[in-house]
Amino acid sequence: METLALSLIPCVLWLLWFWFQDWYDREPLRTILWTFLLGAVATLPAMVFNTVGTLVLSGLFGSNLASEWLILFLVVGPVEEAVKLWAVMSYAYRRPEFDEPVDGVIYGAAAALGFAAAENVLYVSRFGSEIFIVRGILSNPGHALFAAFWGLALSQAKMLPNVGSVRARTIVRGWMRAALLHALFDVLLSAGQHGVLPNALAIGIVALLMLAIFAYVEVRTVRHVARSPHRQGTMLLTGLAPCSNCGRVGTIGQACAACGARIPEREMRVCPACGREQRADVTVCLSCGASLLPVTSPPRVHQPHLVQVLPDGREQIAFILDRPVVTVGKTLDNHFVIDDPTVSKHHAKFVRHPSGGFVVVDLGSTNGTYVNGQRVRENLLRNGFEVRFGRARFIYRAVERAVPITGGESPPSRLDPRPAT
Repeated sequence: METLALSLIPCVLWLLWFWFQDWYDREPLRTILWTFLLGAVATLPAMVFNTVGTLVLSGLFGSNLASEWLILFLVVGPVEEAVKLWAVMSYAYRRPEFDEPVDGVIYGAAAALGFAAAENVLYVSRFGSEIFIVRGILSNPGHALFAAFWGLALSQAKMLPNVGSVRARTIVRGWMRAALLHALFDVLLSAGQHGVLPNALAIGIVALLMLAIFAYVEVRTVRHVARSPHRQGTMLLTGLAPCSNCGRVGTIGQACAACGARIPEREMRVCPACGREQRADVTVCLSCGASLLPVTSPPRVHQPHLVQVLPDGREQIAFILDRPVVTVGKTLDNHFVIDDPTVSKHHAKFVRHPSGGFVVVDLGSTNGTYVNGQRVRENLLRNGFEVRFGRARFIYRAVERAVPITGGESPPSRLDPRPAT
């Protein structure tokens, strides 16, 4: 009983410290507890992989200090960070509670401290309660701080386009940084134990390393908390436009001060051919007949998708519409995450239409969803249509790149299956 208490106390205290860092939307204790337990369970495969890796490398390079350090860098660090990463990705990462960037740090710490608690049981049983101080001060927070690197990567991955291995590469880079720091931590302690460095000096260097990592993680955590999508409401956009009745400029969505007519929620854009200003819902210049839809070199994608147009005119994939319903919003529990203060937490969704295309549906967002400059509730999209959420703009691309649209002025309203013109 004493061994279990000594093993759990430092881990629980550190876990509470990380948990309280989440100021605006604290994670449910049930999800935290399950992640902690999965982290503890992850020590079992870690022991197997560590044993096999140690036997292989020891057989190749012999049993010496260089071989021991090689094992730390090639086996122990990568394996232990990988199984902790698995503990988060197999459960918490898939949960709707994982909905803001700081959550990667919180759940990473929960899994890492569960892993550390299980290790504590083994170490305290083997070496006695004296080891409690060293592990409580250095090893236990060390596990949580190393995990913060891939935890932050998990959060970042959710905000990236779902294209090929873009998200996977981000997570792998975070895991590699954690594994490297983990191994360096172990090597420094080993150097003190084997007399390569005075033990006090080795522990001092480790303490400085941990302080540096702590400062880095704390700065990143505070920055994410300050920008939490749960901190405040969506930033309200205001805009000006001419009244369609008398021409006087006023606030979009409000009554005109001159004639009382409601100023429509439409925008203006400039014709690239003649420079004349046109309504944003017009697809062909009313002066010269040129197409107002962007014509660029699209990436090769075999599914409907959204792109952003870069300053040099190239298209960059923002999100591939790879499921029947795709949710759009600011929090990480959406499929398509847009990190913009004018986007609502759950702003809109794309729904696959029987025709094979997609309908964009507004979910009561603060700043609205626009198609070709016109605010909509539901709208069937066609290739080349501009879709805007708040102030975040994208171009919809169908499976087959269509010829630029040459007629009509506005997209169909609601779920009208007729082709847009």
